[in-house]
Amino acid sequence: GHIWDVTSVAISRDGKTAVSASWDNTLIVWDLEKMNEKACLQGHESWVNSVAISEDGRTAVSASNDSSVIVWDLEEMKEKACLYDVECGCVLSVAISEDGKTAVSACTDEILRVWDLEEMKEKAYLQGDEWETRSVVISRDGKTAVSGGANKKLIVWDLEEMKEKAYLQGHESCVNSVAISEDGKTAVSGSGDKTVRVWDLE
Repeated sequence: GHIWDVTSVAISRDGKTAVSASWDNTLIVWDLEKMNEKACLQGHESWVNSVAISEDGRTAVSASNDSSVIVWDLEEMKEKACLYDVECGCVLSVAISEDGKTAVSACTDEILRVWDLEEMKEKAYLQGDEWETRSVVISRDGKTAVSGGANKKLIVWDLEEMKEKAYLQGHESCVNSVAISEDGKTAVSGSGDKTVRVWDLE
């Protein structure tokens, strides 16, 4: 297993596989049927802060303090690509679309980066406020992303138009975690103000 703190965990839709990320710079793929370790994925050069798995369970993406997002092949248990932007600082959160074709990463430089996982290149920059973004999620249909961070707000993003749709305000401290419902109509956020808030995205 890991030799340092586990920072993030993701589970495949079929419930057979989990992937954990750690400050030990690695990810571990877990077989949830046999309840054992399948593989240790190494490639990051610093703490791994976040991991997400595609709908089909074949691809994982991870975010690290080394300024990179790594795309992993969970069938071959190896790195497919390293998506890197030295200007982004630490990558704190990453999300992947249901079809595995798009990822969105959140960094300490307040910019969300949208990645094309077929071409393995950056598709767009989404400029937020001048505060670090700590969490990002993508709706199941891949049309919307929601991010939250140190500015105490959530931002709803249109991933078709690649632009901001709305600001959601109410938290009194930084937003540390965001989740979105399967139908994309509701978001939930957790904050340093000790509250969990539910948001209507319609």
